[in-house]
Amino acid sequence: MEFFFFLDIYADRQLIDYYILSFKLGNPKSVELKKWSGKSYIVDIKDWEKFKNSTYDIVLYELGDEIERFKDIETAFREGYRIAYREASRRGAKRILPAIGYGNPPVDVVKRFFPVEPEFEKFPDDIDSFLEEVIRSTPEEMTRRGFGDDENPF
Repeated sequence: MEFFFFLDIYADRQLIDYYILSFKLGNPKSVELKKWSGKSYIVDIKDWEKFKNSTYDIVLYELGDEIERFKDIETAFREGYRIAYREASRRGAKRILPAIGYGNPPVDVVKRFFPVEPEFEKFPDDIDSFLEEVIRSTPEEMTRRGFGDDENPF
């Protein structure tokens, strides 16, 4: 089966989402899969050794163009995250964080291969209070719906 991971990184608030690690997996029993929007995503790796020994045809892409082919998934993860991290650093970002979610590698994989110790915010204990604070602290102009004639909606 063919799978991929987005090696997305946040450079402050800007998402660098150029890099995709594509690979084939000979033993899908080494991973936990979830279906979402008609696609299967790897959400956890149950057995790292079986997983890494079962991957092949490993390719790193940048904006859809092939950058490099790899013989092992560990080197591919290291190189992919290193390139993305370097791009974030080049932009002068103060905080560089890995993206987490469907399509991104599981947290354990990110921790293993991200170039620095990644920070993850703790999920709020009281989500209602957290969301109320987000609303209070968001500038009014960011909450407007619609765009003026001279504004670009993108």
